[in-house]
This record gives sequence, structure tokens and C-alpha cells, in this order.
Amino acid sequence: MFLFVAAALIAADQLTKLWASNVFPLGGEERYIGLGFYFTFVQNSGAAFGILQDGTLVLGILSAVVSAVLLVYLLLNRHKLTAFQTLALTLIFSGAVGNMIDRFRLGYVIDFIHFQIPSFNFPVFNVADSCVVIGAGLLLIASFFHQEPEQEVPVDSKQLGDIEFFQNIETEK
Repeated sequence: MFLFVAAALIAADQLTKLWASNVFPLGGEERYIGLGFYFTFVQNSGAAFGILQDGTLVLGILSAVVSAVLLVYLLLNRHKLTAFQTLALTLIFSGAVGNMIDRFRLGYVIDFIHFQIPSFNFPVFNVADSCVVIGAGLLLIASFFHQEPEQEVPVDSKQLGDIEFFQNIETEK
């Protein structure tokens, strides 16, 4: 099931990036859509918040490694993970793949969503970035509620005999 969700999120990311790059001029005027959100079109050759500018190849390779590790982890541990954990990791995986595709295909990542209010200006981002951030947040929340399954303590025959002895004393009283 997580592969279907991941494929849908990656497709949504790629389609929205294609839409933004065809509708908005590169670096052109932003279009206000409400609640502090704007649509625009920028090419990001770095990582989040403008760090590692011109590090497209390194970031693409890093995205590929993270994606591969997450995919293998999800496949091997899908029966041990809660639905919440699986969703969180699927979101992170999808975001990593979405931006990796851009880096290898275009040499940059298409960003087009900008949140800005008078006292706050968030960097331009995309659906893949949203997936990574939401997934990381969900994973953090899941870590607070995750409980390890209780392990059965092995009981040897001597301990079992002692328990039966004390149970017999209790019943004789």
C-alpha cells in the first residue's frame, strides 16, 4: 500500500512542478492565492533554505541514497511498523524521490509555493519539500507514542516449581 501512496505523491509533486514551470515565468511576479500563500517559479540548485548552492549532483546522490535506504527499510519492516510510522516514512521517501528526479533530470529543483506574511518570509518550496517536512514531523510525533512490545521473560523449570510451591501454600491456608 505504501508504494501506491508514494507513487501518487511523487506524481503529484512532478505534475505540480510541471504546471508551475509552464504557468509562471521564472523569477516573475508572484500570484497571491490567499492566507499568505503565493505561487511563483524558481529554480533551486541547492538544498533547503538556500544552503549548498550549486550542489545539485551531491544532493542528487544523497537523495538517491536516502531514498534507497528508506525503500529497503520500509520493505523489510512493513509488518513491524505502525500505520503512522509507515505514513511518515512514505512521505519522507516520496519527497526525497521527487526532488531527486528534478536534480538529475533538470540540474535544479523546481520550487513554486511561497508563504509570506508581513513579519515572516518562508523560503519557496514544493510538494516534495512538504512531504519531507510533514513526514519528519509525523515521525517525531510517532516516536513519543511508540511503545516497544513487551518481551516474555523465559521461566525455567526451577522457577516454575517454586511458583507452584508457593501457590500450593496459599491454597492450603
